[in-house]
Amino acid sequence: MPQRRATPDAGFSLAEVMVATAMLGVILLALFALLTSGVQRAYGGRKTTQATMIAQAVLEEASVYEPHLLFPVAAASTAPAGLEWERTTTATTPAAESGESSAIAQRNAWRSLLATADLPASDELPARLVVRATPLPEARSFATASLVRVEVEVHWTEWGTRPREVRLQTITLPVNP
Repeated sequence: MPQRRATPDAGFSLAEVMVATAMLGVILLALFALLTSGVQRAYGGRKTTQATMIAQAVLEEASVYEPHLLFPVAAASTAPAGLEWERTTTATTPAAESGESSAIAQRNAWRSLLATADLPASDELPARLVVRATPLPEARSFATASLVRVEVEVHWTEWGTRPREVRLQTITLPVNP
């Protein structure tokens, strides 16, 4: 029986096909990991941007009001004043306040920013909005302070394991009527 001679046009050997397939698999796996990482970073960036926008909106509005009117604290108080809201899958607490004052309307607007935000929240890992005002220099009351520091924090957890936070602050002059 005559033997056939291999010619250059005969094709690839099984070993060459297996090596090429393995290389293709490694490359596809690396591309998939890169794509997954990119999607996670884009998601995280979108959530951070949204939290920053919430914090900035709250910070701008808090700088307009007298702290002892906006926060439930006496004008003679020297302690920092603060408010905090938490959003879970079922509710945002504390509940919206009832009343007609502009301070109540503003606090309800801040609560609404968190309640309608697209930040991840669950019963175990809620999203939080914290607003604080501190009279400056220390040991002065809000009525006698020459400056007021306003801090805003937005907290949430990405992917159920990665705690994230945006914190903005400013120092403002007290509002004089």
